[in-house]
Amino acid sequence: MLRIAFYILLFLPLGCLAQNQSLLTYQQVIALALQGNYDIQIAQNDAKISATQNTIGNAGFLPRLDILANGNLATNNTKQNFSSGLEVNQDNVKSSTLNSGAYLTWTIFDGLKMFATKERLNQLERQGELSLKIQMENTIEDVTLLYYQIVRQIQLIKGIEAAMNVSEERIKIADKKLALGSGSNVEVLQAKLDLNAQRSNRITQKYLLNEFKNNLLVLTKTNLNTDFTVDTFFSFDGIKSMDEIRERVGKMNRSIMFAQNNVAIASQNIKELRSQKLPTLALTSNYIFARSKNEAGFALLNQNLGYNTGFTFSWNLFNGLRTHNQVQVAKIQQLSAELRVQRTKDTAISAAQSAYTRWLGDKEILAIEEDNIKLSEQSLKITTERLRLGLGNFLETKESQSSYEEAITRLVNARYNLKQSETTLKKLTGEFLKEN
Repeated sequence: MLRIAFYILLFLPLGCLAQNQSLLTYQQVIALALQGNYDIQIAQNDAKISATQNTIGNAGFLPRLDILANGNLATNNTKQNFSSGLEVNQDNVKSSTLNSGAYLTWTIFDGLKMFATKERLNQLERQGELSLKIQMENTIEDVTLLYYQIVRQIQLIKGIEAAMNVSEERIKIADKKLALGSGSNVEVLQAKLDLNAQRSNRITQKYLLNEFKNNLLVLTKTNLNTDFTVDTFFSFDGIKSMDEIRERVGKMNRSIMFAQNNVAIASQNIKELRSQKLPTLALTSNYIFARSKNEAGFALLNQNLGYNTGFTFSWNLFNGLRTHNQVQVAKIQQLSAELRVQRTKDTAISAAQSAYTRWLGDKEILAIEEDNIKLSEQSLKITTERLRLGLGNFLETKESQSSYEEAITRLVNARYNLKQSETTLKKLTGEFLKEN
């Protein structure tokens, strides 16, 4: 009977223990986080800004069209002497001018700067997408660890409750032995002390469980209360070999991609600066209306209406070597960006190697603890039965119970540690998100 109770409390799926609570699966929690997390929403907005700015107009491919107009009214005292002998001498002469027009300017060659600018905008848009994916990966990692911390806490609480059942059984046995005159009050007191200690520990673990739940709700921006539970124990995925992990880190790690993208942006900056050394050619065109009217003077009315076209050619041959210096600085910045790529790659591969080594150790430890929990359970079952039959004593039962409680704690922590190592490897190898 005791063996069955242990399995019910420790190994029964958690969803069956909380039928009256809201169930949140791991997949549901991840979906909620990706949809509602504030940091992800901010990163999405930043990515949208980068995509919105990536246009051929911002790159300089499209022409510029302006409409301008100005007018003027004036009253002056006019005195004019012309070579023909005509004289004009009149006060309060009114005059008016009106100029308006549409002006088109289209740069058709700027040293290929517009092409470099467009490619830089492409890379900036890509940068925004990578930033969003990195934030999504960070959120998935945080949510995964928090989710399984909740699983760990629930398993710990169930283990404590299983141990409490043993203490309650010890109290019953000790009371019966005391009533028959074959026991000691010390056994009853010690069993009650152990039960109270377990109750206190359960309160502490429930407090931690509530804290983890609150943190998860904040990450997912979920309008639920903490009266929810999870529906599964720890689930583990297969891990590739270290060679495959190293290859995936080099190809799929988004922090490395982000650093590589910075190199591409720096390269386009150099091209944009070099374009200043080449000439610029622009086509110009306008359609204007100009009217000037005077009440006195040689020209009483002057009006123009028509279309004009032309071009503008410019070529800066020397600007104090400023362009040259800017290009040199940009080259150094590109070199720094390349060094950051290598540094990021080395750091990621080193972290993957450490996580893989830790994962191997955690996997081995978990196998040992899975075996230990069976041994400790069997030992506790035997000592409890011996105590019931009067063949054992409360000291060996208490020692066996303490070993069982420690085995439960080590087992649950081993499961969480293995999940943590697996999560780290998944993030480093870009497995949280699939590329389109």
